Amino acid sequence: MNAIKYTPKLAAAIAYLLLLVVVILLFSGRKIVSLRPDFILNQWPDFYLHVSNFSISYVMLAGVGFIWILMGIPSKFIVVCSVLLICCNFIYELWIPILNTPDIIDAYYGVLGTVLALCFLLFTKRFGLVTLKDEQSET
Repeated sequence: MNAIKYTPKLAAAIAYLLLLVVVILLFSGRKIVSLRPDFILNQWPDFYLHVSNFSISYVMLAGVGFIWILMGIPSKFIVVCSVLLICCNFIYELWIPILNTPDIIDAYYGVLGTVLALCFLLFTKRFGLVTLKDEQSET
């Protein structure tokens, strides 16, 4: 029995990879100054102090969520996972000082990463998948 029920359309697969690369480049900009675009620094000078929460939240949800939508897991589970991830961001940033300086702005960046991943996943689930049976019958 095949656990994968859907395959992504080419545009969805490319968008997934491009967003992942952008998020990883943003995360890498924390240590590599040459990866810091001026237009970001001009608008948000403190961006690279908080981008790790954005990136980690995005990668966690998009990574697991993309596999889930290919498996046909209902959207409500992805939404619940998103809400839990948002709650974890706030709990960690407000009440757990282990390896962390409490900072509510970090939590907001984590929320933004989670919401971006959730929007991408829901959009992909709605418009970017092909049933695996349909694709196999065409070949």
